Amino acid sequence: MCSASTRRSNREDDADQSATPTAAQIQNLLLEARLARGLTTVVDSTNVLPHVRAGLLARARYYQRSSVAIFFDLPLDICQARNTARARQVPKDVVRELHQMTPTAEQLTAEGFTSIRTVHLTCDRSTTP
Repeated sequence: MCSASTRRSNREDDADQSATPTAAQIQNLLLEARLARGLTTVVDSTNVLPHVRAGLLARARYYQRSSVAIFFDLPLDICQARNTARARQVPKDVVRELHQMTPTAEQLTAEGFTSIRTVHLTCDRSTTP
């Protein structure tokens, strides 16, 4: 489940951040339905806010499902380079702020994720000739 896709279905524009609250409600309904049926579910979202992750973890515990975090351990310069290559760019200060807010793998473990899968990237081939 992707928050951008849910925003698009709600406002026909995945960049429209004003649609986020409604998109989150829709995403939560879909998440509940899938977990209740025992389906493997991936939530594709930045989730830099601890209370949002806590809600996801609470749902996983309620339905007795494991919770795996995919942690992208990327340097800020790679994030900025990839953003620059996008058609719809996020302001640089927003990328920097989100990068600073990203929890560490240790924080995610302490929050209760069953497993952490870390993706490391030291050279970004997508932005080099």
